Amino acid sequence: MDIFKQNRYLWITIIVLLIMNFTALALLWLGRPEARKIQERPPDPMEEQIRIQQLLKKELNFDETQSEQYLKLRRQHRNQVQQLQMDISHIKKQMFNKVLQDNPRQELSDSLLALAQEKQAQLEKITFQHFLDLKKLCKPEQQDKLKILLNEFFRKNAPTGINNDMPHPPAGARPAPQRGNESPPPLP
Repeated sequence: MDIFKQNRYLWITIIVLLIMNFTALALLWLGRPEARKIQERPPDPMEEQIRIQQLLKKELNFDETQSEQYLKLRRQHRNQVQQLQMDISHIKKQMFNKVLQDNPRQELSDSLLALAQEKQAQLEKITFQHFLDLKKLCKPEQQDKLKILLNEFFRKNAPTGINNDMPHPPAGARPAPQRGNESPPPLP
């Protein structure tokens, strides 16, 4: 007991540090975004549909007919997108299976890549058409609100740096502009 009395402050410090460490570990473990995502269940299609209807009514003042028409468009769009995404995934799987072969042929990989790019282009066209169809559903005053809503959506989902939210690179990070008839430096 003499040792404990002599080093009382040392023991108290060790105990406090242990408590702080365990608390920090618990906060790190429980505060992880991955842990929260695993606990969340996938959205119920009916709940998602209700949420979208409420959003359209609140933000764009959609009436019941417009909401129903939009939900029908959305189901069609989702079915088309899911099919194209499955096709792209299948093509990528084929492409990477070719890589694992003993003698992979570059031409076959290139043709699969071109096919995947074609499917991706179709996906972008379908999405563009979906937004055009949504715009057609809107009355003129709703189209202005839709424009604001879409700008806000794309601003929130833009890759980092698109909205000038990243600082510019330091002065020495970019090559100086070329003068004369010299060709510009190759892009990284």
